[in-house]
Parts: sequence; C-alpha cells; structure tokens
Amino acid sequence: MVMKGYDPHTNGGQYLEDISTAYWVSDALFTALEMNLFEVINDFGIQGVTLSELAPKLDANPKALSRYLDLLISLGLIGSYKTIYYNQLITKDYLLKESPLYQGDSILWRKNLATDWSTLKSALKNGGRINFLPDEISEDELNQRRSQYINAMDNVAKLKASDCTRFFNDLSGAILDIGAGSGAMSLAFLARFPDTHATLLDIEQILPYTKKHIDATEFSSRVDYHPGNILEPEWELNQKYQLIILSNIVHAYAETENELVLKTAAKYLADDGIILIHDFFNEHDPLKAHLSDVNMFLNTYNGKVFSGRWVIDTLIHNQLTVSPLIPLETDTALIFAAKSPSVLKHCAITAIEQLIYPIKALGFQEVQEISPTAVVISDFVQHKCRYGCDFFGKKNCDANTLSMADTKNLLAKYTTALLLKGEPPTRDFQQKILAAEKLAFGVGYHKAFALWAGPCALCPNCDPQKPCQNTKDRRPSMEGSGIDVFETIRANGEHLKTLSSENDMIKYYGLLLLA
Repeated sequence: MVMKGYDPHTNGGQYLEDISTAYWVSDALFTALEMNLFEVINDFGIQGVTLSELAPKLDANPKALSRYLDLLISLGLIGSYKTIYYNQLITKDYLLKESPLYQGDSILWRKNLATDWSTLKSALKNGGRINFLPDEISEDELNQRRSQYINAMDNVAKLKASDCTRFFNDLSGAILDIGAGSGAMSLAFLARFPDTHATLLDIEQILPYTKKHIDATEFSSRVDYHPGNILEPEWELNQKYQLIILSNIVHAYAETENELVLKTAAKYLADDGIILIHDFFNEHDPLKAHLSDVNMFLNTYNGKVFSGRWVIDTLIHNQLTVSPLIPLETDTALIFAAKSPSVLKHCAITAIEQLIYPIKALGFQEVQEISPTAVVISDFVQHKCRYGCDFFGKKNCDANTLSMADTKNLLAKYTTALLLKGEPPTRDFQQKILAAEKLAFGVGYHKAFALWAGPCALCPNCDPQKPCQNTKDRRPSMEGSGIDVFETIRANGEHLKTLSSENDMIKYYGLLLLA
C-alpha cells in the first residue's frame, strides 16, 4: 500500500501510520539476512525446522525468535505447518545465495544507505550532501565498497535484464554497455544471442571487479573491457555498435552530463543499431522514482531521476528516432532510440506498450491494461440510471447509452482494454478520452472504441431541445451502458467508494476497448 502512494478512497490515517512504520519492515528483512536465517532454514532441507532446532543455530532466545518468526510469516517470507518452519517460494527465488536471482547483497546495500537518509534534514538546508566519503577511508575499505556495490548492482541487473532482452527477436554484432557495473545486463544479451560480442565501458577502478564477475561465467571470451570516463566527450572507441546499453546511467547525473553522454552514445551507434535506456522515470512508478531521486540527492554529487519526456527530447535533439516510454513490470522502464524509424520496428514492442505513456501524458492519473472479460455488467446499474439520476431522459444522457445486450456483444468483440483513471471537470475528462481513442487508432487499433464517465458534457452551448450537433464525438458512458464501474474497478485492484461528503475526492474512469 505504501509503495503505491496514497489513495484518497482509503484510510488516510492508516496510510500515514504505514509510512511511519515502513522502516520496521525493512529492518526485519535486513536482520534475517544478517543472521543468515533463510540459509539456516534451507540447510534443514524439505522437512523444515522446529523452533528448538533453529534457535541455537541462530544464537537466539527461543521466545523472542518465535515472535520474530511470526512477523516473517506475515510478510510471506517463511511459512509454518504445526511446529515446522520453512522458506516460502519468494525466499527460495530471491533470498538464498544459491539462487541465480539472489537479491541479498542488493538488499543489504540499501541498509547502508540508511545513514545517508538520516542526513536528509541537513541536506535540505545545505542544498545537498557535501562529504560523500570520509577523508580517512583506506584503499582497502574503498575497494571493499566497490566490490559490495558491484555485487548489489549485479543482483538488481539480473532481475531487469531478462525484461530488456525480450524486446529483441534477433541480435548480432557488437554491444556497448556504458557504465557496465557488473556486466549483468550485457551477459543477458550474450546468453540469448550467441552471435554477439560485448564491450564493457566503465572507469578503470571498477573494471577489475567487473572482470572478476565475467570470468566466472561462460561468456568471458566474448567480452572486452574499455576503461574510460563516460563524461569525456570522446570515448576512444574504434567501431560502431548494434546495441548500446545505458542501464541506470541517466539518473546518476544531471542535465549537462546526460546531454553529453547521450550525444556521445549516438556518435557510436551503427546505422542499423539501437540505443536501449533502462532507468527510473518520473512517469513510471512515481513514488519509487521520487524516492530514488531523493536518494541520489543524498548519495551523489548531482544525480537525479528524470522524466522520460526529457530523455526522449534529448535523443530527438541528437537526430534519433525514439520510442515512447515503455513500462516494465518492475519499478523501471525503457526507451529505445535508433537512426531511422525502420530500425525501431524490429523491436518487439507491442502496440499496448507504445500506448500506455502517450495516453497517460494526456493527463490521466493511471492507465491500466485489463481484459474485457473483467468488465462487470449488471442490470442494477441501468435501474439506478432510470430511478436515481437527474440526467435520465435528457438528450446529453439518453443519446449516449447502450443496452446491456449491446454492451455484452461489444465487449465480446475485443481482446483487451485500457482502464483510464482521471478526475473532474467532466468536459476535460471526456476530451481526454477522445484523444486516447485517437492515439490508439493511430498505432493500428482501427476498432478502438471508448466509453467515458457521465452524461455528455463536450459542447458548452448544447441546446437540449435540438438534436445532437456533434455525433462524431459522442460516446456512451460506462454506467449508462450497464457497466458496474464500482465492481469493475475493485475487480482490477483499485479502491473506489461511495462519497459521503462533498469534499470527498472524485474519481472518473473511462474504458478504451482495443481489438
């Protein structure tokens, strides 16, 4: 709930309580990893472990440990049956060191950032943090931090890399991974596309740790290392590349540095090559993006999280053709760029993925893909229209309804839909719905059809005594067509409640059907 941000149709006091105690959850997870709790449970095998067996292994008081285990059970990290404890699937996948998707190092790296966040108040007064490393830090400690950083970033990159490779049906030739870190992003492409070779570009202090990671894989012979500062205007590379990867690079710098990095990347792009930018963006998962932005404020010289729009405009300025912001299922998103539109067409970007953020940019709060089968139809809704609405029988309502049978037949002809969340005023919302339908038509959904909220409010000078003069823009309302908006929204994971006060926040929803 906390990471989704506040929903005014939920309990605000509870939300604030959840925010204030969020660190309890993270500290519970940090402690389990530091105690090696999940590994110890795993050592007991499929039979699980009892409290009396587990406590001495962890050097813990049994009564205290029992209460802590109850917390981990409620978090879904471990399970219990009678007196036996065992690791849940999420723990086996991400919190055991033997797992290829292990995230422990990344999670504990976040714990190290807690000290920086404790300086937020002073940083806000000073305009930023000044001393990033103590003067007395030894070279050994600095090297240890670099190694920890590489391990942490490797954990994160593994999670995201497969999401990035799926946008390519085929790939061959040279890959350039800028600010490669652990090289995990490149490794994912090397594993999927055997006719590729990667060059990892990073500062010379990091590359030895990168090479150590790569040498432990089967792909070491297909990787070259190029030491260099990406903030220099010349990277001294002697070729151009089919794929240039900038993963979590943009948010590490400010505008001037990023303008230079993107310009230089474009210089090394092959005519039929693609730039892949993977990062946090303000439009995608806004709460996590803004948390990451403040984290960069506290932990870097001038790093910040950008809007996808800024990055896209900067790429266009470098004479590149650019995709819309493409959402991933995680907290990051992608932007693709190439020298010609025909090259981008080779990316396996679905029409829906191309639509979501251009539609959201029209002014919608959320754009959610749903199945038309998840739309709830009820005769109660039209009864409520007939016997509970001031607009029943009026022109701007009657002309914009469908019978329940027509609504069912209409939904049956569509394979997917977008649920569009907005707010008053009604006219603005309905105009945005029409603009969304037009966008969908423009990317190939020639049967795109929208249903909006409420009686038609498009024409400010509508004469109720005359036939509609704007039938081209007229659309049915969801409720007027028998759609139970409350149940549809709830069935698709949103909160919606009846309003008890004129001061309550109003939500509007529209439905964009796509065949």
